[in-house]
Amino acid sequence: MAANSSSHSPATPNRGQLGAFSPAHPHMKNGGGVPAQMASQRYAEALARVVYVWGHPLVNTFRRTSTWELMKGHGPGMAMGLFPGSPKNHMGYLDDYMPAAQRKVVTPNNDTIYGACFADLGEEPVVVQTPQDVPAGHYWTIQIVDAFTTVTHQLGSAPGTPAGKFLLVGPQWQGDAPDGFAGVLHSPTNVAVLMARSYAAHTPEAKAAARAVLNQMGATPLSEDRPGRRQFDCQASARNKVYPPNLSAEMLAADPEILRERPVHGDTFWDDLRKAMDANPQVGPEDAPMAEQARVLLALRDSDPACRALLDRTVLVADTELFEGARYEQVGTAAGNGWQRQANGGRWGTDWLGRAQAAAIYIFVNDFEEAVYLIRGTDAQGVLLNGRYRYTMRFDKDQLPPVDRTRGGFWSLTMYDKDYYMLPESPNGRHNIGTVNLDAN
Repeated sequence: MAANSSSHSPATPNRGQLGAFSPAHPHMKNGGGVPAQMASQRYAEALARVVYVWGHPLVNTFRRTSTWELMKGHGPGMAMGLFPGSPKNHMGYLDDYMPAAQRKVVTPNNDTIYGACFADLGEEPVVVQTPQDVPAGHYWTIQIVDAFTTVTHQLGSAPGTPAGKFLLVGPQWQGDAPDGFAGVLHSPTNVAVLMARSYAAHTPEAKAAARAVLNQMGATPLSEDRPGRRQFDCQASARNKVYPPNLSAEMLAADPEILRERPVHGDTFWDDLRKAMDANPQVGPEDAPMAEQARVLLALRDSDPACRALLDRTVLVADTELFEGARYEQVGTAAGNGWQRQANGGRWGTDWLGRAQAAAIYIFVNDFEEAVYLIRGTDAQGVLLNGRYRYTMRFDKDQLPPVDRTRGGFWSLTMYDKDYYMLPESPNGRHNIGTVNLDAN
């Protein structure tokens, strides 16, 4: 095994790039320089809007790495007692469905038990272990996304991933898989996110089986790897509830909305983008051209107070438009019968708008070959759904959604509020219906 530890320096905008935003003779007689000045400003505005859309998922992901510091010294556990958290390059776990009261992860499912790892591959590679003892037809997955939320690897029961250990490495790593590893998984960015999911029907026995599979799935730093397989403990992780100094379980129980905070803010976007790009100096080929443009704008913002004001104002508008426009009733294309979907979900390519919309309403979606996400926010007449009314959904006899149970397939219909969270307290204790209910009968 060989590793290249040399650092990679991000490209630095040259004076020629910055000069393109400043006409050579801005103060020509009779206002002759005004058209060029206006053209430069318009171009900077247009570019800033695109950079915001491109960079939104990156900032969104990187801000979530704040759990590294919260969980440091505590080990894997439940950050703020609500969602899986862990120190850098480790996986934290739940031992049941994600609590409905959490307000950090939009549109979680109510069908699987989660594990999560936020990795810094610039520090060292991460060992990813897939399960060995899995009941026939049980659904599991370890989804790996880059810092932009693009799925780079989808391991699991659906693609038939074998049991073993895989080495997840960053863009600067070079070498072969160590002995005993099933292969090397490459990430185009230093920061990567691993989401583990193990299916659980609504019975104690099904949840115990889900935990048994989840306990075989995990992520650890390469420096902590030892020969053979490792056993994890999702129940111990769930008991390890960690809170910041100014927050307690009692405070959250009294007011779950305390944690309702957008991870991306227009007024801090440029500073957050700089930090995220510094942590990920190298990106994939589809993101590299925009990364260069983003650095040009960051340098331009540093160079001139007027440009700073222009770029700050432009991003405030872009931020407002994204969050107001990325609504369930608007995102995606028609999929039939009033539903819509993003057909390229998870593997975005250069669809920066689609990727940003997904980050706003259902971040870290599995890729489109793993899962089909059908969404809607309107009734049969095209009117927005409203909690004041009752609605009926009908499944004709023998017309339930088709799934391949041999590979763990399941279907689920989950209800969220207008901000894409489950109701903290459902009147009937139910947040979804689907295979989890049928398997419980």
